[in-house]
Amino acid sequence: MKTPPADLAERLLDASEQVLFTDPPPRLEDVAQLVGASRATLYYYFSGRDDLLTFLLTAHARRGAAAIQGAINSDDPPELRLRAMVAAMAGYLGHHPGMCAGLLTALGTTGRLNDVLQANDIWIAAPLRELLADGRETKAFAVDDIADAANALLGAVLLGVLGRSISGADATDLRFQQRLSEQVVRGILTR
Repeated sequence: MKTPPADLAERLLDASEQVLFTDPPPRLEDVAQLVGASRATLYYYFSGRDDLLTFLLTAHARRGAAAIQGAINSDDPPELRLRAMVAAMAGYLGHHPGMCAGLLTALGTTGRLNDVLQANDIWIAAPLRELLADGRETKAFAVDDIADAANALLGAVLLGVLGRSISGADATDLRFQQRLSEQVVRGILTR
């Protein structure tokens, strides 16, 4: 996969909900029409649908990680950092529920979509595991296995947002995001 120019990348990301939330995902020809590009242009940058999905999901993982990092004050205690992290995750995914569906699709595949899971692990899950370890060390979190706890937290947010979106409810509703975040965080607090 070649990196598309910034203007094409932005148009693809703008259309990503339509691409990621469609089952099966649309053909490259359909995506080209959706973003106002030629079929040949998309095939120049992407060898097929999996390449396009990998690009979209990886770009969203990067943007989601940036949103999460921007919400966290590194001087805060672990409990406050975790609340900020989970709320930022719920907020980002609430505005991009196709990302939830796309990540779940990536879990069941091999090949290029594994790159998405690795990117998500590096940019989102690894910082979460580090935060959980900090919280366990300070006795703020009741966590036996850091990796399992991180996966449970990520899964709870992912499925919470996706379920809300699929039901037709507003996943961008701040009250929903706060309730989801509070429920998830309460599950590992020691106090």
